[in-house]
Amino acid sequence: MNLSTSLPTDLPWNEQQAFLLLDGATLNDLPQRLKSLSPGANTLALYDCPSFTALRDISPLLVSVQQPDESLVRFYLEHAHEEWGVLMFSPDSAHPVAQHLRKLLTVELPQGTSAFLRLADAATARILFGSGDQRLFGPLSCLVTADGVAADWQLHQPRLAECPELPTPYRLSLEQNAALDQVDRRRVLLELDAHLRRFFPERPVAETVAQRWPMLEQLEAEASALGLSSPSELFYYANLMAWLDGSSPDPHSHLHRLLHTPSLQPIGERIALAADMAHQWASERGRP
Repeated sequence: MNLSTSLPTDLPWNEQQAFLLLDGATLNDLPQRLKSLSPGANTLALYDCPSFTALRDISPLLVSVQQPDESLVRFYLEHAHEEWGVLMFSPDSAHPVAQHLRKLLTVELPQGTSAFLRLADAATARILFGSGDQRLFGPLSCLVTADGVAADWQLHQPRLAECPELPTPYRLSLEQNAALDQVDRRRVLLELDAHLRRFFPERPVAETVAQRWPMLEQLEAEASALGLSSPSELFYYANLMAWLDGSSPDPHSHLHRLLHTPSLQPIGERIALAADMAHQWASERGRP
């Protein structure tokens, strides 16, 4: 399936107001982009409220749209696989929808501490609105989220005609919290996939993200076994393996010692050095 040409059918374009919720933290200069695409677009910044005014420049933007063939919707569809937006419908106007969504910007974790939610992240929205809690919908009649790994759309609708009031702060269940933890991991793997395709385009890879997913998970598991934990360390490990054409670094004695010999030097620094050494080795063999 091609996400850019395959929105679900029977969406209420002509009966209700459609909105795009776009992630200003992921899209650089989002307000300027929207102005260039649609100068008259009606937008509301979710962070335009007392608790978030310092972050307004990276706020999620709620944008009113009318039809699936207009420029903003086409822009969203072209990038749907990147999962930085959500399509929403409501019988209400933008302000009640924004007020409802602002209640979910900060949530309470099961242990009682507070956390921010990236509501415009499609995977985050998919976990929340797919959890079955009808209070989350409020004035929303349906949400459409893109799954960039499975390359399909998911439609989320309330089962009740009138949704119960959403409490503030909203407290995540144990199940929601565990699922959102996996969203963070999934986002890192998607970023890793984009990184590898950008910087190692000559590597033979499967055509779809779903087909490449086992390879990404294997890289993550191997990096974890070495004690690497941060996304940057995972990326250095992936670079190392790419420069080695996917073969184990163990036959290279200098790399093996660097990665496996106890050292006072942090493993994060050693994996960066190992990746640089592999790059040099590959260059000497005629690799780019």
